Amino acid sequence: MKTIILTGASDGLGKEFALKYLKEKDINIIALCRTKPNYECDFIKTDLTDEKSIENTCNIIKEKYKKIDALINCAGLPGVQKLEEVTYDVLDDLMKVNVLAPIYLVTQLITLIKESEADILNVGSTIGTKAGYTDQIAYTTSKWAIRGTSYNLQLELKKYNCRVIQFNVGGMNTRMHTKWTGKEIEHPEEWMNPADIADLMIHILKLPKMIEVSEITINRKVVV
Repeated sequence: MKTIILTGASDGLGKEFALKYLKEKDINIIALCRTKPNYECDFIKTDLTDEKSIENTCNIIKEKYKKIDALINCAGLPGVQKLEEVTYDVLDDLMKVNVLAPIYLVTQLITLIKESEADILNVGSTIGTKAGYTDQIAYTTSKWAIRGTSYNLQLELKKYNCRVIQFNVGGMNTRMHTKWTGKEIEHPEEWMNPADIADLMIHILKLPKMIEVSEITINRKVVV
């Protein structure tokens, strides 16, 4: 039985990843989110903006599970605000979910991760590989930060059989930005299907342990 810890499990890429992987035998998804996913999983209600909630979740995991196979940090918040309109509350929540929560989950579970020889996959964004876009200073900064987290973890876990994968994904047809802006994506057919990205995530995780895809960038092909 493979046990996968997954944040952002109730929607978007996280949900597609879980649904794809659960089609195989002997897969158990531990879903860490505020809303229970509408598929079979071990759900632990978790508020990724709250320190105590994360600590409580990690204590439950350490008590209940003797071995895990991967931690997938897939949860993410967007942030679209003009420079002169950036608010501290948005910065605070965005950084907590996109950066602090993944780091804190790893550090709270690090002994279990090492003992299990578990992999860590951090879902970033192509925006974390370039200057970003106007009105997205917080989101851009957070995605640069999670890349730095992955690089450091690769160094910290060099002596262990744990792979750390930085997964930079371009624009997908999910409701992440729609939930933030209230606007539907224009020309959704031109945006990547999260189910296809989930297939790639699963393939990388199933590669032999001596193969570590340290970083991969998946761009949305735009014909101009």
